[in-house]
Amino acid sequence: MRRQALQWKFHPQRDLLLAEAHARPSTPVQAPHLASRIATMSGEGGVGADRAHMAALCRKIGTSEPGPDARWCVVDGGTWRLRWERHTEISTWTVFRDSPATPDFMFEATALDLIPQDWLAGLPGEVLGAAHVVLSTLAPEHLPFADSDVIAARVANGTIDVFSDFRPGPDSFTRFVMVQSDPNLVTAGRVLQQLFEIETYRLLALLAFPLANSTSATLARFEAEAAASAMQVADEGGVEADRNLLSRLAALAGQAEALVGATTYRFAAARAYEGLVQERIGQLREQAIDGRPTISDFMERRLAPAMRTCVAVGDRQRDVIERIARTTQMLNTRVEVASEAINVGLLASMDRRSQEQLRLQQTVEGLSVAAISYYSLGLIHFAMEGLSEAVFHFNAKAATGLSAPFVVLGVWYILRQLRKDISGGK
Repeated sequence: MRRQALQWKFHPQRDLLLAEAHARPSTPVQAPHLASRIATMSGEGGVGADRAHMAALCRKIGTSEPGPDARWCVVDGGTWRLRWERHTEISTWTVFRDSPATPDFMFEATALDLIPQDWLAGLPGEVLGAAHVVLSTLAPEHLPFADSDVIAARVANGTIDVFSDFRPGPDSFTRFVMVQSDPNLVTAGRVLQQLFEIETYRLLALLAFPLANSTSATLARFEAEAAASAMQVADEGGVEADRNLLSRLAALAGQAEALVGATTYRFAAARAYEGLVQERIGQLREQAIDGRPTISDFMERRLAPAMRTCVAVGDRQRDVIERIARTTQMLNTRVEVASEAINVGLLASMDRRSQEQLRLQQTVEGLSVAAISYYSLGLIHFAMEGLSEAVFHFNAKAATGLSAPFVVLGVWYILRQLRKDISGGK
């Protein structure tokens, strides 16, 4: 068991049927005839619950539990084997078992029949996809699909025929039939892994399609509001109307950015998963069988339109954000021009008020000269009258009158010097 686990560790993406085949890849080996995979979606934080559920199965059958940081584990139940693998947002549970002896019974039994059913029913997370595969050395007389829905392809250099309809059956599992007349474990395991990955990645990619449909309605509203705002920009509604429109555009831009933030991850993941689907299909090297559609034909009809819808919605999101930004920029320009015109008017008004204040200041200054000169002459007159009492024939009025021009000039000069000191010498 330890050597098998190590081999799985070094080859996690290939040869899933029997690890021993890696030692003898060229020898035909009887491989398990039935395989089933369930992909459960528990989000990026669900790895702990998935690991704990795998550990519960190990305890149930008495085998080694996965380590505390393990992201994969293989257990051998004797008549069946299960492999758990943890991916970014999903876990895959793949079960293998020998086929029943009766060929007609192959489509009645599944690889899940022998594992503990109570444990299977308690898988954590939501089931995203589920598939059964039958590997047969002889082509069955009847396929479990409607004849008009059969997808058929000869793969792996013509060594394996693959049949499916990619439709969930009554048990909600998709079915694949692989026919390999001379089974080689390495080839069969590689094709089986590719088929499981194509189905899983296809469903992961399609998770974005419902989101794209729901987003389209919101985008239509954003586009209508952006168009209405652009039309309103063409109308001259005044500065206040422009400011209100600018507030509306800012709110609309915020809502559009929030929508992009809510959808970007899913749309980007869909593109990545679609790329993986196309890569796995290319690795199969398909050839058509009896003119029936191949797997790549099916994906072109069913997956590609959904992905193009997602791409179109993503483009619309970016376009509406750019339109809102352009409208906002035009409106900002108009508001700035209007603001500049208002500022010019305010500056002109301030200049007029400054001129008026200057004239008023000059008037007050002249009145101040007259008032100060009047009181100064009054004081001089009292002094002259006192002097006339002491000096004979001294005329106080004449002396006061003669000093008046000098007093006025002196007051004017002093006030002028004070104004220059206050104004910085100007």
